[in-house]
Amino acid sequence: IVDNRISIESIEIIFNVNFINIMKLQILIFIVLFGCNNNLSIPFEYKEWKIKRKSALYAEDGYLNLAGLYPIENGIYTIGSGDYNDIRFPDDFPDDFGKADIQDSIISFYFNDHVLLNDTLKVKYFKYNYFKHKNNFTLGSFLWYVHMDSGVKGIRVRNFKNPLLDEDLNINFFSYDSHMIIKAKFEKFSEPLVKNLKNIQGGSFNDVIPGIIHFTFNNNDYSLLPTIAPSGRFFIVFGDQTNGNESYGGGRFLYINPPQKNGDIIIDFNKAYNPPCVFSTFTTCPIPSKENILPFKVNAGEKNYNGILFSSVYQ
Repeated sequence: IVDNRISIESIEIIFNVNFINIMKLQILIFIVLFGCNNNLSIPFEYKEWKIKRKSALYAEDGYLNLAGLYPIENGIYTIGSGDYNDIRFPDDFPDDFGKADIQDSIISFYFNDHVLLNDTLKVKYFKYNYFKHKNNFTLGSFLWYVHMDSGVKGIRVRNFKNPLLDEDLNINFFSYDSHMIIKAKFEKFSEPLVKNLKNIQGGSFNDVIPGIIHFTFNNNDYSLLPTIAPSGRFFIVFGDQTNGNESYGGGRFLYINPPQKNGDIIIDFNKAYNPPCVFSTFTTCPIPSKENILPFKVNAGEKNYNGILFSSVYQ
């Protein structure tokens, strides 16, 4: 009887241990499967977009290598690294580097030493219409040119050996949310609207609004006014209730594909991204118009950036 009792108790212990192990295994399988399904729920195309987004910032025409932006109007400006110059270039340049003469759309550069024009010709003097031609000048790792964007006319400088380019840029994102991909309708205006928009520099510029985008979110109707990018895609500068907290206070940018013939269009807020002015002060970011400030939280896309300014090394 004693042996039988011990045997039955042993069987009960073995059964309980095996039952616990089976439960642990089931929980582990559930966690693994849930993790896989959750990972699969994020489209590869979105992951690829995030990689391209970051790479673009480091590209030669990106925003992380900017080393200066100097507003210009009609007149003559001295250029160099000396404090007494009208346009103070970075310290790598000579104290007295040259001058620029701006007369309406014509700019003349006079340099005290040879520089490369468009990576080809050595010049000390060059005159051109900056509305018609895009020329650049280089000296060592630096490149500069007349920059026209968002109503700002200036001389922009890049340094392809900006010491901060070795830093890894950490961009934070809201969690991907398929509910933030919204089917919308584009209503084309009979005549495109020319609207005066503002930029972060305090200036203004005119841009063309082709129509209005209507969409519904949480059973409420909203709208956005897009402009048209050189690529033909729609470009939207918008604000929302996360600005200044979870996201950048000056709003975010968003590209979307043009509408179909019936007006159907897709807004993917997961691809909302920070304007370049969060990474560098040498930028001319437009800010959202009042029509594009949404009265709800867009918890999707890029979050606020709290890292180092890549322009700080030149300030």
